[in-house]
Amino acid sequence: MPGQTHSQIIKYITDLRILLLLFEKANQQVSALESYIQRLSQRTFRSTLHDSQAIHNLTKKSVANGIKRVYKQISDQKWKKITELSALVTQQLDLEQLPEPPTASDRRSIQMDKMASITTKSFCELYRSA
Repeated sequence: MPGQTHSQIIKYITDLRILLLLFEKANQQVSALESYIQRLSQRTFRSTLHDSQAIHNLTKKSVANGIKRVYKQISDQKWKKITELSALVTQQLDLEQLPEPPTASDRRSIQMDKMASITTKSFCELYRSA
């Protein structure tokens, strides 16, 4: 049972890493498209003297806005999955921290690392806020 929990946590963390990478790529695309749209807006403003160039720039700007919207939706979806998976990992870690009750036949002393629960909780909170 504990091995299964560890493998689940490792799978969740691996999935979380992949989602974070996809989320970052989507955000980079949104940022690049915002810069591109801004440049097109400036070109369109400057090209109002030539009607054909203005229409061309407005068309490119419209297409870029559509693509940006798609990447923004991808980014939002990935962030939603990231928060869900992060909560699942946190839940699994919280469940794993509960000590098993000592049995009568077990005479070893059980020692819990008090810093482990504090640092794990702090790490998860910091990771979610980043």
